[in-house]
Amino acid sequence: MKKEETVEILDRVLEFSNEKGLFDCGIIVVGLSGGPDSVALLHILKGLRNCFDIDCDIYAFHCNHHLRPGVCDEEAELVSELCAENHVELKIIDFDCKGFAGMNHISEETAGRVLRYEAFEQYAQALEKKTGKTVRIAIAHHKDDISETMMMNLFRGSGLDGLVNPKPVAGRIIRPLLCLNKLELVDYLDTLGVRYAIDQTNLSTDGTRNTWRNDFLPRIGSYYNEDPSVPLTRTYKLLSDDLDYISDASAKAYVSSRKEVSGYPVLSASKMKDLHPAIRSRVIRSLWLETFGDLIDFEEIHLKECFMLIEQEPSGQMLLDMPFGRKAFRHEDSFAFVSEDKIYGLAAGIAGEMGFLTAEGAQNIEINLKNCKKDGDLEVKIPDSALILKVRIIENSKELEYNNLLWFCPESAFSDGKITIGNCYGISDALRFRRAGSSGGKDLNRLMTDLKIPEAARKQILFAERDGEVLWLPGYGHGVGFTNAVSRDKYIASRPAGHESEDMIRIAIERQ
Repeated sequence: MKKEETVEILDRVLEFSNEKGLFDCGIIVVGLSGGPDSVALLHILKGLRNCFDIDCDIYAFHCNHHLRPGVCDEEAELVSELCAENHVELKIIDFDCKGFAGMNHISEETAGRVLRYEAFEQYAQALEKKTGKTVRIAIAHHKDDISETMMMNLFRGSGLDGLVNPKPVAGRIIRPLLCLNKLELVDYLDTLGVRYAIDQTNLSTDGTRNTWRNDFLPRIGSYYNEDPSVPLTRTYKLLSDDLDYISDASAKAYVSSRKEVSGYPVLSASKMKDLHPAIRSRVIRSLWLETFGDLIDFEEIHLKECFMLIEQEPSGQMLLDMPFGRKAFRHEDSFAFVSEDKIYGLAAGIAGEMGFLTAEGAQNIEINLKNCKKDGDLEVKIPDSALILKVRIIENSKELEYNNLLWFCPESAFSDGKITIGNCYGISDALRFRRAGSSGGKDLNRLMTDLKIPEAARKQILFAERDGEVLWLPGYGHGVGFTNAVSRDKYIASRPAGHESEDMIRIAIERQ
């Protein structure tokens, strides 16, 4: 490679990176192993910085995995010297990869990758906090890595996402060298006389990637008389366009299908039924990712189970087991993912959207009229909730304001001057509800089933009760008294002569 060709290398990386928006940040941290790929990446980025083509600050980060005694320390020393020569701030971190791999029953290669990316993220967060600048991590993957990864994933049965990998940008990670191949990087360094380390383990055929790199792909190249990375890169670009289109359509479908219930992301099952399976699978993955923050161990079998759950006709609350003890949740049109300890919270949120009130734990709040005053409210905080109970004696019920969390009941509804606000956890399940004007009552549990209240929330539904009879079920109706102007007129019409002026008790449940 001639000296002027090194400038062309800089131009190609700059053009590629600008097209992909890789340098839209304040700091770039180079993952610097000491090998030719990462050393070339550092020099190229530093060269672009020196030419004022980019204005990002350049840092370097080196992980010493201690897997090759002596050699790893030599690489750390080389990295330190390179950074000192180029006036680049360097952070070195040491790992016990072998111990971590044994503890977690994974390969040393996987252990190194997990520890490395965790360390990258922690360092990036620390830099952002310290400098106030956006940080991205630059990784030295190149065209040959595309070829190797594509073929490995093809034979693993990967879909489109696996074949279009590695990507130019993935979250905080950027890959500016995907426009160059390995030989171009080595020639670039040799032309400039830049030192780099050679990892001898990369030259063997131990491991799947090394076998593709050093055996299969060279043999394919000799058979077709062409570098395999050339046609594979063309295929990668075509598939990338397809993936971009599908990803964009999936993102729009996710937004149109999504709503939030008490802080939980929830999808509309009916809208998902109408989606093409390719879009629907990505929408479901997006929901899992938003809910839990990762896609670890969420596989094709789990997608199929979710498809089945979505396709079913709604039949109350349905749950399916997912990885890590998590659940797929379906209730009527609502589909969500939830950890087991959050099922009640989600179910209560859905019940709340239906107009019902819930409170965790056993609720059994006795209201005594002796504690009520005609000139003010008796206030009681309902435990384990953001609700306040307010009780007042009303002498003039002609001009009243109404809402769905208010109930007016006659003083005679208080047995011995007392009535109870509670839920099925705090009060016996043997309760009945008879709506005002109805000739017959219904078991409360059966009523909640008929009303399609999520099963996980039923025992938390609040109501007013006296002697085993539910007198008021907020969100549904009342047995005595009234809740609005229409029911007030009916109540007055039903009263015996001489009882029209009876004092009323105003019971309100308010959200804090």
